[in-house]
Formats: sequence, structure tokens, C-alpha cells
Amino acid sequence: MPPAFSESPGQTRWLHLIPVIFLLYTIAFFDRVNIGMAMPSMSADLHLSPSQQGFIGGIFFWGYLPTFLACGWLSLHFGAKRVVMASLLLWGLFSMATGLASSFYQVVALRFLLGMAEGPLWTALLFLLSQWFLRSERGRAIGWWNVSMPVGAILSGPLSGIVLQYADWHWMFITGGLPAWIWAVVWWRSIPRDLDHATWLPAEERRRLEAGLAAEGVASAASGVKPDWRGMLRQPAVYLLLGATCFNNMLFYGFSLWLPTVLKAATSMNIASIGMVNALPYIAAAIGLVLCTRSSDRHKERRFHGAIPMIAAGILLVLGAHTDFGLFKMFIFILVGFAMYMTLPLISAMVTDFFPSRMAMPASATIGSFGNLFGGFVGPQLIGSLNQITGNFTLAFTIIGALSVFGGLVILAIRPVRSEAIAAIA
Repeated sequence: MPPAFSESPGQTRWLHLIPVIFLLYTIAFFDRVNIGMAMPSMSADLHLSPSQQGFIGGIFFWGYLPTFLACGWLSLHFGAKRVVMASLLLWGLFSMATGLASSFYQVVALRFLLGMAEGPLWTALLFLLSQWFLRSERGRAIGWWNVSMPVGAILSGPLSGIVLQYADWHWMFITGGLPAWIWAVVWWRSIPRDLDHATWLPAEERRRLEAGLAAEGVASAASGVKPDWRGMLRQPAVYLLLGATCFNNMLFYGFSLWLPTVLKAATSMNIASIGMVNALPYIAAAIGLVLCTRSSDRHKERRFHGAIPMIAAGILLVLGAHTDFGLFKMFIFILVGFAMYMTLPLISAMVTDFFPSRMAMPASATIGSFGNLFGGFVGPQLIGSLNQITGNFTLAFTIIGALSVFGGLVILAIRPVRSEAIAAIA
């Protein structure tokens, strides 16, 4: 856990809350990306074309969009704890139900519903963290939580591969959905409704936290800050960040979905071994995410820290696309993984750094929701369609890599909203 700071109310909350949130999102991300491991055998059983496989990989984000946008209202009216609990129960149900699917359309419908079930998580967890951590602590809390994404992807390969080795993709989805229901029990028992119900919180830590949150509330009310959607939509930086998010997600989700299929087609390894090899880029990704975000905070710099990994990942993917499969190509893919998780957390940081507070909240919602939809849907679909046309992944990975390079250049073109522009909007 992070070391104590003088402005921090205490460390007990870190030990009780962050591990629960971390493992919650690890399970969620596992259930989001494990379909990549199932795709080779699923496509053979259901007679799926590469284009249909890409559509299945991307339809998740059409369901993700409406509940992602609605979660702010849901969290305010029902509480973040209840919203996350409902999400756990529903995504576990839809994940297990995918194991019972017997046609392309059934899988599409269940992946759409899985996206709807997972959509509220991001905003609800942000809302929850704002109730338990001061503004000076939230960056570190969100950073520890975000490491769960590569960890979920790391676990997805080996665990799914073992199930697929001894059973089939039906059982992979059924067993993969069960942890969500198990963790629902842990979540409900571990996360207090509010500070008054946190019996484990020391009195002094409770007092300092209440005082800090109250002071932040007074400062926020005194500032009179309200979401400025119209002003936000006039800012070119919003569309540049949205474009960069789209291109980054195209690389991230396209590469994640199709890498097991690439390994299966290029090697004679069994599915369990493919799962182990598939985890290597995500082990590198977890290391890269921590190193890059720490360096960005230390140097107080966002654009180059966000742009350079995106450009590097794109160049590496193009190089890997034109390299014969072997140890060198796999090493390139590991380097792609090392770089591809670095940018998204820094885009979130850029939103709060570059925009005044009244624009940051609507900008974050717009960039996150539509960036996930476009990038998460188009990336897998584009790779699948191009693979169907060409019979290989060379052209598909080349185009995705080139778009990633372009996205990095877009980040370099972004400038903060200047004070005179804010005055003009007012």
C-alpha cells in the first residue's frame, strides 16, 4: 500500500477497500477479454467467419455505452454499493449464459447484455472512491485499481486455456462467470454503506476523513461549479482526446481479441500452452502501466508520456505484422503489450489537467463512453474483416498499428484549454 502522507487521514481504508475493488475489476476484465481464448474453438463449433468473430468481440461496447452514461444517475439515486452489486450479479449471469449459447445470434445478444451489465462499474467505482478518499489520495487509489486490467488479462490466458484443454468453451464461460457471484457476497459484506457503518475504521482516521471530505464539499459548493456541456463541446481538445482514445482502444481490444487466434494459427501448441504464452504481453503491460504513470506524476508531464507509448506500440505492431512467427515476433508482441496500457490512464489525467472542473466531468463521460464504443467495436471488427479478405493478419495489424501511431501524434497536438478561451465561452 502507498506510504502515509501528512495530508492523508490514515491507511486503514487502503487495506480494507482497495483489495476488494482491485479483485472486483480483475474478475470483470477477465470476463470481458476471455472470449479471445474461446474464439478459435467457438468459431469452429458455430461456423463463424472472421468478420462474425470480430463483431462478437466488439458488440460488448454497444451494450456498455448506455449504462456507462446512466451510471452517474444510478449511483446518486441508489448508491454505488447497490449499483456494483447489481452489476456483479448480472454480468455473472450473462457470462455463464454465454456458455449455453448455440448460435452466432445468441452469443451476440449475450455479449451485448454483458456489456450492459459491466457498463456501470467504472463510474460507480469512481463515485465510491470519492466517498472514501480525499482528492489528494484518489490518483493513487485509481492507479492501484487500474492495474487490475492487465492482471485480469494475464489470468485470462492461463486459466481459460486450462479449462479449454480439459473441457470446452461452454465450460470456460460457465466457470468464468461463477467468480462474479462469489465476489458479490464478498463485496456486500466488505464495503460499508457509509462511514458510520465502517466499524473497522479507527476513530481518528474517521474524524480526519470526515473533516477532509466536508472541506472539499464546502469548497466545491462555494465555487459554484456546474457541468458545462456546451462549453466542453466547443473545445477542440475534447475531440482530439476522443480520437486518441478511439485509436488506442482499437489497438488494445483488437490485439487482445485476436492474439490467441494468431498464436493458434501459427503454432502447434495446445490451447493451455497458448494461454500461458498469451499472458506474457499482459505481464509486461502491468509493469509498463506502473512505470509510465509513476514517471508521469514525477515529471508532471502527460502528453509525451501518453503519446510516445502509443506511437511505439503502433510501430512495433506493424513490425510484428511483417515478421515471420518465431521468438522474435513473440518478443515484439510482448513489447506491444508493454506499451499499450500506458496511454489510457494518462488520457484520463489529461482531462482533469487540461480542462476547468466544470468541463472535466462531461468531457470524461464523452471521451470514455464514445471512445470505448468506437475503439472497442471497430478494432476487433476491422481486424476480423481484413483477415477474412486477405486470409492473414498482416494487413489488419499494419492498419491498426498505423492508426495507433496517428493517435499518438494527435495527443502531441493537444493543448490545455487556455484562460482566454474560457473567458470567451463565459
